[in-house]
Amino acid sequence: MESNGMMKIYHLTNFIMKAAYINILTFFFSVGGLIIFGFFPALTATFYIFRKWFMGYSDIPITKSYWSVYKKEFLKSNMIGYILFIIGAILYINLSIAEVIGVQMIHYTYYPILFVSIVFFSACLFVFPIYLHFNASILQIFKSSLLLLFIRPLNSICMIASVIVSYYLMTKIPGFIPFFGISLFSFVIMFFTLRTFDKFEEIKGISVDEYKGIKVSKE
Repeated sequence: MESNGMMKIYHLTNFIMKAAYINILTFFFSVGGLIIFGFFPALTATFYIFRKWFMGYSDIPITKSYWSVYKKEFLKSNMIGYILFIIGAILYINLSIAEVIGVQMIHYTYYPILFVSIVFFSACLFVFPIYLHFNASILQIFKSSLLLLFIRPLNSICMIASVIVSYYLMTKIPGFIPFFGISLFSFVIMFFTLRTFDKFEEIKGISVDEYKGIKVSKE
């Protein structure tokens, strides 16, 4: 019994150290790409490592795998990331204008824009996991992220709530940010999105490989 407890403690501490190491890699690879070009490939590589762990490949070489994904997905991950950034920026600007403008008709658009913004930012949580899990075009990735948001609503709500709690935790204990800032968010998001992918196959009653030409990644 004591041996069991010690093994659990060992696995937990080992996971924590690995997660902290991945977070440090994310920081250095982001800076290595001048942040502007490095952040999204680094984020993609972070999601990739957690995805592999959840799929049972906990012994993959972290640094080598991280660097390989960072290089391979550099261009496409930046394209996806900046498309999302531009759309998000447009929504934020429109929301800000609708909030402060005195014209009544424009002010009425605040709540519809707010609703669209919430749906958009929630769907964004699925984008990079979908990108890694399926062989799909950028358009298919965006369409699927919106669809999967509603496939398993309770799971999506739990994911969003967990992300908010994680953010709150980071604001209260900022010392965690250098060690677990991105890792914690990536871990939470990948955990919930993989559960949604399983539900997606169950609802369709077919392999995801057969659904609209979107194939599961073998990597």
